[in-house]
Amino acid sequence: MTEEQERHSDALEAELIVDPSEKARREARNGLHQFDQVVEQVEYWLQPGRIFRFRPSAILSLHRAALEGISGYAGIYRPAGIAIKGSTHAPPGAHLVAETVEHLCDYVNDNWGKSPIHLAAFTLWRMNLDTSIR
Repeated sequence: MTEEQERHSDALEAELIVDPSEKARREARNGLHQFDQVVEQVEYWLQPGRIFRFRPSAILSLHRAALEGISGYAGIYRPAGIAIKGSTHAPPGAHLVAETVEHLCDYVNDNWGKSPIHLAAFTLWRMNLDTSIR
């Protein structure tokens, strides 16, 4: 039996826009909005007397900005499992994503004195390979 003939199910994406051109325009607008939110967050934490804490709510806020009007899952952790085609890596089950993001934030907060490159690389790794929140 070939791969095309095998039976399998895929979770449906909660897409709100199906036209590729309109989706690309919305993604571009959302990217600019997300950038503005990052600038606001940085300005907030740079105010005198504020001590930075990386929080899951900040991640979900940026996730919402990126997917607003595109996906019904904007700003929430993925509600189901996910597979990465062509990879043997299996992201954790949906029920573990919130805890994994909390651990990510705890690591960044507990290691704030480490190199910014280390923290950025760690965050990128955990967000893309270990949580797959989208």
